[in-house]
Amino acid sequence: MPNTPFAVGALVFGLLASPAAAQEVGGDPPAEPSESELAARVRADVDETSLRWLGIARVRYSIPLEFSAGGGAILARMPASHDCTTFCEYRGFVAQIEPGSAGGQLGVGYARVIAANKPRAAFLNNVYVGWSARAVLVRTWGDSELDPARQTLAGFEGQFALPRISFNLGVLRRISSAHEDADRYVYTAGIGWGF
Repeated sequence: MPNTPFAVGALVFGLLASPAAAQEVGGDPPAEPSESELAARVRADVDETSLRWLGIARVRYSIPLEFSAGGGAILARMPASHDCTTFCEYRGFVAQIEPGSAGGQLGVGYARVIAANKPRAAFLNNVYVGWSARAVLVRTWGDSELDPARQTLAGFEGQFALPRISFNLGVLRRISSAHEDADRYVYTAGIGWGF
């Protein structure tokens, strides 16, 4: 049987070469989608978004409002398939009203928040990180430390939030009359819970 080693060698070579041959001959690779197909997919993803709003709330101590509690909403366009039980990124319009012991504030602007909410919950309850920039209108009253105690101010406020804690800084300009010695600008700062 002088041909036996040759036959065994040919068999082994054939078995080892067959997967490579199958890969080479196995068929054409999947075709890349055309630009029109990609554009159609993007349009479908955009069409499957929904406009969502969720409530926001915060309590804080700040100058000039002192102790205050606010409520409002953030309005953002989200993919319709996201349930946001783990987390979602909300980017969009934000509005909030906030009465306090020494004044009240109305703010509108833009916010970007990474948060989670319980299914069918009306409020964002777990803000991981977020920020907002708002135009604000403030009216002071009561025992405000400003002089005079009752006046109207307008300006801008920035807010940064980490889990459960928020910080804000802003600058306001007096728009109601005040005595001549009063500063034209009031700087605001605060710390609180919520967004």
